Amino acid sequence: MWALKNFLLAVLLFSSYVLVAQRPTVEDFTMSGDTYLTEEECFRLTEEIDYSSGSIWYKTPISLLEPFSIRLSIMVGCQDAVGADGMVFAMTPRANRVGFRGEGIGFSGLVPSVGIEIDTWLNEHLNDPVEDHIAIMVNGRVGHWNDLAGPVVLPNIEDCNRHGFYVNWNPASQTLSVQIDGNQVIAASFDLVNKIFGGNPYVFWGVTAATGRYNNIHEVCFDRLSFSDPESKSRQNGSNYVESTPLKNVQGSQGKK
Repeated sequence: MWALKNFLLAVLLFSSYVLVAQRPTVEDFTMSGDTYLTEEECFRLTEEIDYSSGSIWYKTPISLLEPFSIRLSIMVGCQDAVGADGMVFAMTPRANRVGFRGEGIGFSGLVPSVGIEIDTWLNEHLNDPVEDHIAIMVNGRVGHWNDLAGPVVLPNIEDCNRHGFYVNWNPASQTLSVQIDGNQVIAASFDLVNKIFGGNPYVFWGVTAATGRYNNIHEVCFDRLSFSDPESKSRQNGSNYVESTPLKNVQGSQGKK
């Protein structure tokens, strides 16, 4: 009898896990602007069109009181010398918001917010490095005067390939870190909940992109989503987890350096 009960409990727990671990579909995200779903089941945020913008937002908020790892792949275009403007991984308590185009990269104007910017265009008045770079920014401010971390120079990322982009949050140390293609490139330790979000630990996450007078393709791909929820903390150790496997490379001309 006890063996039967244990078996049924195991089946129930496994079934519940399957419900939260699944391949994402377009219904899991809210798309805005010029975003559309490609045949490869990736989100194309912008085409090679001037003054374009797009974003995706995951519909369910996550808690910054719990650790999470969000793993996805990004493609930041095929044009190097004339490619613009970049992408931002953003967190904000208000869902489905999009900031300004061009140098704002869809993040400028979002308050309160935290954004991990990949910037591929030199805006000297924003104190940008000449090279492609990454920075952790707050409250929609895209100038590099109040960054939590960065800017950190990156190798040319407008190479027409998809790159692994992993965002990790450790609430114990209050550390937000980012890996690109398996290498940690930037990290910041800061009390996001209290100093940015006014004590509210629940945020929506998404990816924004934009072009201005110059342009590039910007794309995001996912393979599997697996988040914890309040009822599944015990069996998933309280973590929020999203995983992505890069799919086929987008064909196009290689960037120039």
